[in-house]
Amino acid sequence: MNSSPRPALPADLDAVCAVAQSSAFSARWSRAQYGEEIACGRGLFAVVGAEPIRGYLVLRRVSPEAQLVDLAVRPQDQGRGLGRALLDCAAAAARSWGCSRVTLEVSAANAAALRLYLRTGFQVVGRRPKFYNDGADAILMDLLLP
Repeated sequence: MNSSPRPALPADLDAVCAVAQSSAFSARWSRAQYGEEIACGRGLFAVVGAEPIRGYLVLRRVSPEAQLVDLAVRPQDQGRGLGRALLDCAAAAARSWGCSRVTLEVSAANAAALRLYLRTGFQVVGRRPKFYNDGADAILMDLLLP
């Protein structure tokens, strides 16, 4: 299995949507919304895996920071280092843009993502109570970049 992230292409949209639909916590945008992310060039839209795509991330440049907007890995591929590879790719992109940090928000109900983010160096910097439709809090996290 190829675990090196690469930029997403329009041909990847169906696979990205399938990954998003399989994930309980993804943004689950429409195909058109993911397509706009590829076309707009606001940041980085990367995928990992080939035949099939196993995960993706959307990172936006909001200088002097980068914001992780969406990240998902197929449930059957979680725990194989793909999320870590995508986060490493995001940090490298943010550094190349001259950003000082990567920010994100994650549902307090998403224990697997919280563990991944903490293991990769993100720190909790805030909380938005009852932010999500299910009543879960949003946990605000930052990764400071050297």
